[in-house]
Amino acid sequence: MEGFETRLAIAQWGRTERVVVCRKRVSHESRKNFQLDLFDPADGHFEYSAVATNKGLGVGALWYFMAGCGAHEKTLAELEQAVAFDAIPTNDRLANAAWQMLSVLTLDLVRSFAITTGATERPRTSKRTFGWVLPSLHTPRFERIHQPARFVRPNGRPELRLALTERACRRIERFKHHLARAS
Repeated sequence: MEGFETRLAIAQWGRTERVVVCRKRVSHESRKNFQLDLFDPADGHFEYSAVATNKGLGVGALWYFMAGCGAHEKTLAELEQAVAFDAIPTNDRLANAAWQMLSVLTLDLVRSFAITTGATERPRTSKRTFGWVLPSLHTPRFERIHQPARFVRPNGRPELRLALTERACRRIERFKHHLARAS
């Protein structure tokens, strides 16, 4: 990791901002396989970042801080895809605000359930901000709700029979164990 910082005067705002430019050597070619004219394309494989900040961190610590903040983008994307956080269901501002609060509450409840039922804890680093290995919101739905089943009528009484695999049965037992321990 290497980089430099400069001060950028923005006349329209009447301010001067600290801008840090970083580059990190990577072992793969750049995603689009080209470099901007600002950098020599024959200087190896690097990822470049420019950050305007008011934080007083050094170049390396600032790069890792920004990389860790990127984890929040994944959470927002998951909210949009899994629970329609980006939807505007009504023309009423308060109803839409309630919708978004319910979407966030759904994410929080599913993640809390995952942590309670045995999500793997991992150490935090300067780049990793999440303390748990958590499944996406789609995973619990497919593992717990979308189970093959059929209605049968033994002795004329309707009954739902689940075609659970051995893996699904172990998962259910693990959930029961963790929930009993948590309560």
